[in-house]
Amino acid sequence: MTEPTVNEDQNPLTQPKFIISAVVVAIIVALGIILALVPRGGGTSSPEPSTTSTSTSSGQPTATSAASICGLPSGDQDKPATAPTDTKWELIGKIAAPTSPAQFGPGKTDANGLRSCFAHSPTGALYAGANMIVLGSSGRPDLLAQHLVVEGPERDKMLSEPPTSAPTTAPFQIAGYKVVDYSGDRAVIEYGLTAANASVGSVPVAMQWQGGDWKWVLPATGMAEARQLSDLNGFISWAGA
Repeated sequence: MTEPTVNEDQNPLTQPKFIISAVVVAIIVALGIILALVPRGGGTSSPEPSTTSTSTSSGQPTATSAASICGLPSGDQDKPATAPTDTKWELIGKIAAPTSPAQFGPGKTDANGLRSCFAHSPTGALYAGANMIVLGSSGRPDLLAQHLVVEGPERDKMLSEPPTSAPTTAPFQIAGYKVVDYSGDRAVIEYGLTAANASVGSVPVAMQWQGGDWKWVLPATGMAEARQLSDLNGFISWAGA
């Protein structure tokens, strides 16, 4: 089936304010996302974390690595097949971020805006990735680099980038998710996104459990494998705005 024609001049998903820039995955500047104009279902698969997993073959966290830095319980290790019903959403700048501080995270929210400490579970990873995306869009990608990104050259590049200003309007909102992979100490979650003019797209976030929290594994290519979609069929609806 032929994809609908997209007018790039009018589509926020292709504008500079919707770019995952060099700061996160050479990406987050105002976290917009340059969505590749590929057919729905096309493009490459979601990236896998490149760091070594220490999970068991059953997908359960190993006993030595399971502890959360702020004491959140690991809880249910099943992938969330339906959206968490008790999710509350907080506006970070202009974008809504999910929060469940006593169950899934963020268990810590600092005065500087850092949102960290997520549960060692698939649902904890779901909350973590969403908050990472939103935090990067708020103009503080340096907080991500310092605390929530796996060490490596991509992180070093993030730290070398100057601070950015938060967008004055919301370039996107989180609208849904797919748990692409979960194996105890690693996760890949794809987030469905909507723009103000109802254009939709998605971006995967690969994470590794490290140091008692989920950390973003940035692609070695420095480019997000984001894509533009005609709809969000197949995503579990999950939105706060």
